[in-house]
Amino acid sequence: MNLILRFIILISLWLTAANAFTTSIEVSGNVSGVWNVDTVHVIGDLNIRESDGLVINPGVIVLFQGTYVFNVCGTLKSVGSADQMISFTMADTTGFYNDTIPDGGWKGIRYDNPAPWIDSSFFKYTRFSFGKAVSEDSLQRLGGAICIRGFSKIGISHCVFYFNKANEKGGAVYLKNADILLAYNEFDHNSSGEKIEPWGYGGAVCTDDGEPLILKNVFTNNLATGIGGALAVRFADCPVFFNIFSGNASAIGGAVAVLHVPACRHVISNNLIFGNHAVFFGGGVSNNNASPVWVNNTIALNTSESYGGAFYCKDSVNPKVYNSIIWGNQASVGSQVYLWETYAQASFYHCDIQEGAEGFEGGGSGGAYTGEYINNIDADPLFENSAEYHFNLTQESPCINTGMPDTTGLMIPPSDLAGNPRIYGNCIDMGAYEYPFPVGQDEQSYTPDVVFYPLYPNPSVGEIICSFYLLKPAEVNFKLINNQGQIVSELVKQNYQRGKHEIGWKENIPAGTYLVLLQAGSKIMKQKLVVSD
Repeated sequence: MNLILRFIILISLWLTAANAFTTSIEVSGNVSGVWNVDTVHVIGDLNIRESDGLVINPGVIVLFQGTYVFNVCGTLKSVGSADQMISFTMADTTGFYNDTIPDGGWKGIRYDNPAPWIDSSFFKYTRFSFGKAVSEDSLQRLGGAICIRGFSKIGISHCVFYFNKANEKGGAVYLKNADILLAYNEFDHNSSGEKIEPWGYGGAVCTDDGEPLILKNVFTNNLATGIGGALAVRFADCPVFFNIFSGNASAIGGAVAVLHVPACRHVISNNLIFGNHAVFFGGGVSNNNASPVWVNNTIALNTSESYGGAFYCKDSVNPKVYNSIIWGNQASVGSQVYLWETYAQASFYHCDIQEGAEGFEGGGSGGAYTGEYINNIDADPLFENSAEYHFNLTQESPCINTGMPDTTGLMIPPSDLAGNPRIYGNCIDMGAYEYPFPVGQDEQSYTPDVVFYPLYPNPSVGEIICSFYLLKPAEVNFKLINNQGQIVSELVKQNYQRGKHEIGWKENIPAGTYLVLLQAGSKIMKQKLVVSD
């Protein structure tokens, strides 16, 4: 009897543990606390109040049973792990591919100008699928999976966004005045826009009026009916580093579009843009009423059915392109570069451009071309394997050690897209990958701990704005150094949390050239500052 009793007890304990592991709950309305179950069935709209927070544990599936929205006014932490990802998805996806109805998708996670004292939210190792921002309400047509308006204390990293949709902007993620971190994510088969107007902006991501850090993401097979098949950057530019764009499509700007930015302050650097498609203009990238700085990018094998297979410029813009490879792109007119009108004039420095400036097309080409075209070549870059993501250079490549020697002010990261050292000695290669290429380092070795945004205004009259983004908390201070190496002024050291910070610095100093040195922990970065009378 004792053996039988023990056996019954063991079976009971096993069943209890099994039932505990497979539990599920139903939620609606105000939510807070911790979700630590197999599946959370969402049966109504959700809301996190200002005073509340919610933590979702690894492995939880958040399954929406209808077209419900998740409004966040407080704090949300969805932090899974590589082997136990959290998932937000829809139970019944019938109707998802119909652009005119909300059926088949959940309405996304939405931050609408939370109070500034609200603590940070984090999304890490989380999957988002079948988010659908389709509505007659204009504010509900933005960001299929996540919509963030007027809030910057958010980090989104190591997440996967696939099959999300928005009527207008940001098929997966829409940002408005949101200086967030968007890093190490995968965006696949997201879309924005309808088959009729209004056209879509940013098949995966659209950012308006903000300066998010867009770092080390992979964008594949996203679609915008209007502009920016993967990424649309509007009204204010932002740092775009170490991303891969492949198989994306749009009417204009198959992969990336930067538009309506009065003065670009940041750099688009070390990105691979290949195999994207535009119906009309710019199979790879489009510059519309914006003049970004493009540094060490590889733009290859993109196509346009009409104009500009790789690089398109319109609205009297003058983007500057350094150390980049533009090769193997195709279009009906202007396979590599298309300059729409006379005053659309891109400048190129130390680049490898197929067909050279003679191959440019459009109203700003030929005898009308007035951009700077300095130390560029027209030679097969000799990619090691153009069928893979890694467009490495072979030993015979003419792009090796032929980049611009003076990289001052270009904010070139210390590594290439693969995480290998960017500069050997004083030499830098063209394109997103450096040769020789040792085994890539892990992400911590090539992700910068701090991004030092360009000083603004520069030149100044003694008052500047110093902006920086920390990927982890650090003690920070600034020094102003004259051309004799003397410290003219120094800000008191202060501890800052992860995220974007901005410091106004006013000094009554003579006109001249100075260095502004930022020290964050053990990292030191510097920029040149010109002070005018």
